[in-house]
Amino acid sequence: MPAVGIQADRQMDLLAAAVTTCATGRLAVKIRDFVRETGLERRDITPALRFLTDTGLLTSGPAGWTPTVSGVRVGQSWATNRETARTVFGDAWRDSWVYRLLSDSVQPGVAYSAEDIARAMKPYPTSTLSPWVHLVDWLELARYVERDADGRLRLSKVVGAEEATQGKTEDQSQGPAADPSAPQVGLVLPLSMDQLLHLTAEDYGAVMRSLATIYDVLSRQRA
Repeated sequence: MPAVGIQADRQMDLLAAAVTTCATGRLAVKIRDFVRETGLERRDITPALRFLTDTGLLTSGPAGWTPTVSGVRVGQSWATNRETARTVFGDAWRDSWVYRLLSDSVQPGVAYSAEDIARAMKPYPTSTLSPWVHLVDWLELARYVERDADGRLRLSKVVGAEEATQGKTEDQSQGPAADPSAPQVGLVLPLSMDQLLHLTAEDYGAVMRSLATIYDVLSRQRA
């Protein structure tokens, strides 16, 4: 879950700092680098990096943190044009658990408060609400929700249109029904096979490290 001590846009500065630092030839970024580049405090940086890793924008290792392929695209655009970066970020997050949970939990066309969306998305009634309210800031940053003149939030047209198209495609599909006893896929590759085949060795390695990190995080959450 996102850090509750700082806003989403400041946490995104961490991703931009990782991209900028690695562009100088560094293989990974350490906590002290993030402190120097962003001015954020260490106690806020650590949970923010965990969330950026959990959602596929960073990968972590013994040497520090490295941006993934998607993370590089988002971080580069964040440093130059934040409005463009929001669109790039929304595209990068389409295969994340955040997007899937939002589309499963929130109805299109209905006005919500941030707290309403947080309650709809949090998996257990006993879960602490505060981190989920902060997650709504990220949903707005990614353009997944839009704010009305009265401050209420609705699913954006992009999310609604994609869900409608997906539903129509599923209705028209003639494939065999899924076997409910089959094991469920826990991760979705953020690239098509064609995109994967055209990656450089370095980018391919970053994708694989990112997936391994996310799998490890999900495994610990389910333990």
